[in-house]
Amino acid sequence: MASIPKFDLVNPKIQLNETETKISELLKDFTSKYNSKTGGEDLELRITGGWVRDKLLGDESNDLDIAINKLSGEEFAEALKQFLVDNFDTYQLSPTNIHKIEKNPEKSKHLETATTKLYGLDVDFVNLRSEEYTEESRIPIIKYGTPQEDALRRDATLNALFYNIQKDEVEDLTTKGLQDLEKGLLRTPLEPLKTFLDDPLRVLRLIRFASRFHFTIEKDTYESMKQLSIKEALIHKISRERIGVEVEKTLSSKDPIYGLELLTDAQLLDTIFNFGPLQDKVLEFNDENLVNEKFAAIQESASHSLNTIKEFNQESKISSVLENISSDKDLQKLFWLSVVLRKWGDEKVFYNAKKQAFASELIVKEGVKLSKADADIVTKLVSTTNEYQDIVSKLPAFKRSEVGLLLKQFGPYLNLSIAFNFFNSVIENGDIKSTIAQYELFHELIHKENLQDSYSIKPIVDGKTLTKKLNKKPGPWMGKVNEQILVWQLDNPTKTQDDCVEYVRSILESQ
Repeated sequence: MASIPKFDLVNPKIQLNETETKISELLKDFTSKYNSKTGGEDLELRITGGWVRDKLLGDESNDLDIAINKLSGEEFAEALKQFLVDNFDTYQLSPTNIHKIEKNPEKSKHLETATTKLYGLDVDFVNLRSEEYTEESRIPIIKYGTPQEDALRRDATLNALFYNIQKDEVEDLTTKGLQDLEKGLLRTPLEPLKTFLDDPLRVLRLIRFASRFHFTIEKDTYESMKQLSIKEALIHKISRERIGVEVEKTLSSKDPIYGLELLTDAQLLDTIFNFGPLQDKVLEFNDENLVNEKFAAIQESASHSLNTIKEFNQESKISSVLENISSDKDLQKLFWLSVVLRKWGDEKVFYNAKKQAFASELIVKEGVKLSKADADIVTKLVSTTNEYQDIVSKLPAFKRSEVGLLLKQFGPYLNLSIAFNFFNSVIENGDIKSTIAQYELFHELIHKENLQDSYSIKPIVDGKTLTKKLNKKPGPWMGKVNEQILVWQLDNPTKTQDDCVEYVRSILESQ
């Protein structure tokens, strides 16, 4: 568990930075002025959600969501804008554009909200709310609510803490948020199974927070995640785009192994990393038993894969390569996607009667809705492991063109290809010492032969020069020759353009 700064459970205090202090003082002044002119319930403002949690943890946060007990978000923002106009000499703050977010029940926006910028920070204004769910959808009917109703609707007690701006105090309306934050414990404010069935995305959000902070998920809460009904709800009630957002954040977090372990132990891998909207089509046009066996194999091998990587602590000459992956969030995400999907290898599946694609490509693009670029590199990694290992295992014998063409496939992701294939080999054969020796030799070879930029190598002779020097018209022959030029060029790095032209001439004459 992460080290958590100590705070007073009875009277917790938040230290505002300079910008937050300015915003707080402005909102206090505005609220006081507003309440002096209107009757009925006083206007109260609370900062909600992750900002309160992060500040108590000693972290800074730019995520300022302010909940209002009366007025709509837009009404509040417009009134604040006029207040700034009337009091410009005092605050020296010009009103910025107010962006209204319309009601949109299909996107869980039943109440209008507004966003603006104060002292350089984006600030969202939204009403306190209550939620009512149906069995068919994760999108609730949202109504105006009390502070406690708003707190209880949230995904975790430690995310349900409020900071009352007028009172300068933290409010724990679930009565469990502060003690759970102190313990690093994630639990739902209400009964977990119903909470997750109402909105199954909360399962992935809690796992994401666990991997981000290395917090523990409370036992009953975690057991509820394992229920078959939760898997069904995740499949049928949550869009793949929303799932992809949570997956990407988890795999880019401080402790992605922990997040994947939680998904694995909860038997959720095949629920998350599947073919998404193409799942039924894939099962229809392929052998359903074989596809399901592959999903089962991935689930079964996951714990071994994660443990192997987690327990690896050998210093070697490729340590810098492995550290490069863990220090870059994008590379880290691609690495763990590849680890999860590695068992698919180079297998392709039909997704209609005539079209097929690599299984890993469809899962990344359709299952977790990540980019085509992400899908391309992950697919290239998992589909070429045999080719990669075949070349590495032959060392010190090698052919320069074979190594160069292998690395060229991965573009600028050379270190990612080394790291993934290294661990894939360790996972598969368990021989750490031998694998380290192989990949140290491979890493040395790449740099000795100056092949680290293989992806940028272009034919030494372009088509225009070739046709001129060979006195030959352009045609289909050029495409085939270009492929042969690249191989020749990699095997003859010191030869010149004229040497290459003579090589091409000899090829053409022999045909």
